[in-house]
Amino acid sequence: MYKAKITREHRTAFIILCDRSGSMAEETRFGGQVMRKAEAVACIINMLLGELIHRSRRDDGIRDYFDIAVLGYSGSGVQPLLPAGDRERFIGIGDLVRLPAPVQQRRMLRTLPGGRRTAVEIGQRQWITPEANGDTPMCRALSAAAVLAGAWCALPRNRDSFPPIVLNITDGEASDATPQTLLAEAGSIKSVATRDGNVLLFNIHLAGSGTQTSAQCFPSNREELPCIRYADLLYDMSSELPACYDDLILASRPGACPPFRAVGYNCPVEELFAMLAIGTASSSFVI
Repeated sequence: MYKAKITREHRTAFIILCDRSGSMAEETRFGGQVMRKAEAVACIINMLLGELIHRSRRDDGIRDYFDIAVLGYSGSGVQPLLPAGDRERFIGIGDLVRLPAPVQQRRMLRTLPGGRRTAVEIGQRQWITPEANGDTPMCRALSAAAVLAGAWCALPRNRDSFPPIVLNITDGEASDATPQTLLAEAGSIKSVATRDGNVLLFNIHLAGSGTQTSAQCFPSNREELPCIRYADLLYDMSSELPACYDDLILASRPGACPPFRAVGYNCPVEELFAMLAIGTASSSFVI
């Protein structure tokens, strides 16, 4: 399980859920700067899309290894944030490259190999723009992700593929469901599967700029959870990561004990993006 090679004939899929509710107008600390949570989420997603393009680049150009869907959820409901191509409501990575997207220069803190932190300027394409509006229909977003994942896995061309990865980036409480309903909807996502394994659900929590709780990525038990609201709920909603991710996590957390949960809390930019990169670790299986 979770050993399928990714090729142009056997792609994998990424479904990214983006909390765009009114609370995302609050401030958070991201990349050494204080900014709105909505800006941080847009930056995270744009970084991830850029990374997927980078991992798809070969001497002969961009190879279509990934199908991508980005859904925003807010007072406006659940909306696709990228145009769908010919891939059943997903956009292929080659089509994503060709989408017009302005480039914005961002100043970010980076940690050098010796541990010193330095500010760097990066040019980032802006496929996703910030928005913060209204309620948080997270349950509807999870339901939409389950439908997308199920439809993708049911296609004959995808049945032997590495299963889709769902990334839910949020700052907290859903406005449209109880915790029990959210758990059930998360379970529906995780029950979808290809012959190579079940869909993996990652939850990423963004805290406010005044939060003092230390960061935690990939806890292996409840004792490691931070003292913040909904920590237990997000832990229970998230997938238990398969063994193919253990070495990647242990490289940054020597001595940790697998299995790990696909959840992160209050992560600084380096750890947060490392988490997302681990969420795309299947791309190391690309041929």
